[in-house]
Amino acid sequence: MSALISNKPPDGPRSDVPRSDVPRSDVPRRIASSVSARLSTIRHRLRRTESELDAIRRICRMVNGKSDLRAILDIITRTTTEVLHVDSTSIYLLDESSQRLILKATTGLYPSAIDHGYLLMGHGLTGWAAQQRQMVAVREAQKDPRFREVPDTRERSFKSLLAMPLISQDRVIGAMNVQTHRLHTWTESDVEFVAVIADVVAGILERAVLEEQTERKVRELTAVAEVSRAVISPVYLDETLRVVAEMAARAVGARRCSLLLLDENENVFAPRAVWDALPNIRPEPVWPVNDLPLLTIESLHKPVIIGDAHLELRAEHSVWAQNAGLRTLLCVPLILKDRTVGLLNVWSDNADGFDDRQVEVCTTLANQIALAIENAHLVGNAAIVQEMHHRVKNNLQNVVMLLQMQLSDGRADDRTITAKDALHEAVNRIMSIAAVHDAMAHEGFRLVDVKEVIQRVVSLVLANMTPPGLELEIQVVGPEIRVSSRAATALALCVNELVSNSMEHAFVGRNQGRIEVNLIDSGNGQLEAEVRDDGIGNTANATSGTAPTSLGLNIVQALVAEDLRGTFTLERTEQGSIATIRAPIALS
Repeated sequence: MSALISNKPPDGPRSDVPRSDVPRSDVPRRIASSVSARLSTIRHRLRRTESELDAIRRICRMVNGKSDLRAILDIITRTTTEVLHVDSTSIYLLDESSQRLILKATTGLYPSAIDHGYLLMGHGLTGWAAQQRQMVAVREAQKDPRFREVPDTRERSFKSLLAMPLISQDRVIGAMNVQTHRLHTWTESDVEFVAVIADVVAGILERAVLEEQTERKVRELTAVAEVSRAVISPVYLDETLRVVAEMAARAVGARRCSLLLLDENENVFAPRAVWDALPNIRPEPVWPVNDLPLLTIESLHKPVIIGDAHLELRAEHSVWAQNAGLRTLLCVPLILKDRTVGLLNVWSDNADGFDDRQVEVCTTLANQIALAIENAHLVGNAAIVQEMHHRVKNNLQNVVMLLQMQLSDGRADDRTITAKDALHEAVNRIMSIAAVHDAMAHEGFRLVDVKEVIQRVVSLVLANMTPPGLELEIQVVGPEIRVSSRAATALALCVNELVSNSMEHAFVGRNQGRIEVNLIDSGNGQLEAEVRDDGIGNTANATSGTAPTSLGLNIVQALVAEDLRGTFTLERTEQGSIATIRAPIALS
């Protein structure tokens, strides 16, 4: 028994002897540090949860006091952006008739895209989220095969995207997304917060949409009331009809409305008044009473919808509609004492057609117009007066010229420019022409404020052509100068090319820059337009006072010489490049 007893210590360290590698005094410190870190994490999560709950309370509180859909969407996007610390929050609402997700509010995309930018249902990450009714979170959005850029939004500057469908009563009403400029890994907390916001917002938005539809009906009834007042007012029939044409188009969201009255001497329905969102469209051909241009009917006794005017109208009217960019027609007869005395033609430039509500509104307006004709006692007796704005150079000729120059661009031979880039440039040039037409539609004058037109063009270029990662400031300075529509169109195209040229070449290797467009009235019948940049310039093959050969600068030279009858120079200074156009102000 005694042989089993030994004073030799057992193998291994004794539990009551401190370990040499972990001093006993460090153990409490490590435990305390671990507990502190856990508590810090818990406090951070609690603070974030409190912030998110507070954001939801704020959204609910603020939107409950507002009925304006635009204000509600603005509150939601701003609050979400603030809480998640993202760079953009955007909300799209679904237009069920066209299956388009239309951009209605944003904090990071280009503001001018609101109400215009859209994604088709199922297209892009946001469209996919709406169609599939599920969340999508992507760290590198542009590498995802589902990614589609919404045009005119500068969306390519964003990298990470989280999209969520907006569902109310098991019905998709839209989608929302959040985006960041930096690469960001979306956490469960991010997803949960956006999901909660989407759930809360969907019901609020559906209510707001219903209220907006109600307000739209009120506007339509107001339009009918205004027409009724115009009918009985002591003004000329032509003036009344012009007012009615504009009201009818605006009431149903159409691009063009024309009123054709019966000319009994010629036995035709001839254009008498017209309103078009685009100016200088050639007048609509007359409609012979005994040979109506509709292929499907012989006479008009009730509203007729033509879904595709290019195919369903006869040759002359089909060609006119195609040249005018019009697609769908709602034709409503003006009936007076069981006799058709005219036509109310409402035109749309898309294929969406007209719904029952729009047909009802136009029918009501047609009845009011028939009453105006009766009151004026001018049916079939008044001379046909065709009122038009002063003509500008034919749009289509300008477009053809630009596309022909694009087609002959030398860059296409060595494949330094892709077909997509070429189309993108062509679209931007055509939009510059549209900016002139838009200004004419708003001003209604023969002469156009060229400064306003150039500001619109600069905004378009900034939205569509700015390279990713470049922070660019563009300023238009100078007095208001009114010129002919022809000169305004040429100057708009020139500024588009010169600003685009600076964006592409002047700031290589830089992340910021400045472009200034100066308009100068020299006081001697001369207009000067300068485009200055503070970059390195585009002078690789240029000498002072001459412009290097490129498609954009060839377009500028052609427009300055042929349309403006002026001169163009491009020179480099120590501060950057200066492109100068000098031309007479008074142009026909």
